[in-house]
Amino acid sequence: MIDEKKKRSRVGIKEIAELANLSKTAVSYALNGTGRLDDETRARVIAIAEQHGYRANPFARKLRGKSFGVLAVFASVPSSMSEVVANSDYFVRLWQGAVTCALARGYMLLLAPFGTGPDMLRNMPIDGGIVIDPVQNDPTLAHLNRNGLAAVTIGRDLRETDGGALWIDSPHGELATRLFDLFEAQGARRVGAILSSPAYSYTLAVRDAYLAWTRARKQTPLLVEIESHPSESAGYEAAMQMLAAPSPPDAIFASLDRLAAGVFLAAQRRGIAVPEALMIAAGTDGTESRSAAVPITALDLKPEALGSTAVSKLIARLEGDEDAGDEMLTGDVLLRATTARRSI
Repeated sequence: MIDEKKKRSRVGIKEIAELANLSKTAVSYALNGTGRLDDETRARVIAIAEQHGYRANPFARKLRGKSFGVLAVFASVPSSMSEVVANSDYFVRLWQGAVTCALARGYMLLLAPFGTGPDMLRNMPIDGGIVIDPVQNDPTLAHLNRNGLAAVTIGRDLRETDGGALWIDSPHGELATRLFDLFEAQGARRVGAILSSPAYSYTLAVRDAYLAWTRARKQTPLLVEIESHPSESAGYEAAMQMLAAPSPPDAIFASLDRLAAGVFLAAQRRGIAVPEALMIAAGTDGTESRSAAVPITALDLKPEALGSTAVSKLIARLEGDEDAGDEMLTGDVLLRATTARRSI
């Protein structure tokens, strides 16, 4: 038990963990509504925290550790895509989860301008950073690691070898395979895939899953990877190319909702009925997939949970919690009209 003198002073995560007989990471998850704790444990931790007057104290943290109390969020996208990404449903939900968690723990969250390079980071007063969808050999992640700053990635830099950063990720390949299986169950005989740049780990995961799926069925892959801006128009052009092939697909998976919206427009342009003659599914959910004339089946990657878990992991690392480790979260398939064939 904590003695009376300590009880009257400020109680922190460590003391709550002692009282609850849990790790500091588990307590952090319980207080921030993240992680995979059962409801009873979460409620018990919250009750203990309230009983002992727990409250995050950024000023005390500043004095103890010379911390700035500031965490930064970076997205590894070109500046030309900044407006599209910043307004995407996925990013807005991820940011909401991250900033809510950070503020609850007494940290400020700074959104760095998209395209920020290492030169701009040199004088940025931060304690650590979260890198969303790092590219291979990501320069921002390399800067954080090189300067001894705590780092967490949402997605993975598959070529990072120093192990400096923790990662949070979604099972992109597994979830995409569920959509391929759904196509097949609904009668699809030739499934195509339109993916974004292979510089990102999620593209590689889905590509590997797609190639394994087609190989198991002795099907010839019908795959397009978009190296440039993965816009709705890029999805449209890729789909027009696929649909003009001698053996066109009767189902198309697009890795982003805006690419899937372009696929739907291509089907309309060619007079192809959706879902009767062409089924469509997206690897992310957003306004484009929900508001299409025929709502598009999509994956919910739980971006709020990704954001809040990344912040919790980063703070755990800053506070010296050795229990903090990499984590694969879950996702769901959101069934909509583009995969609901009436004849099946």
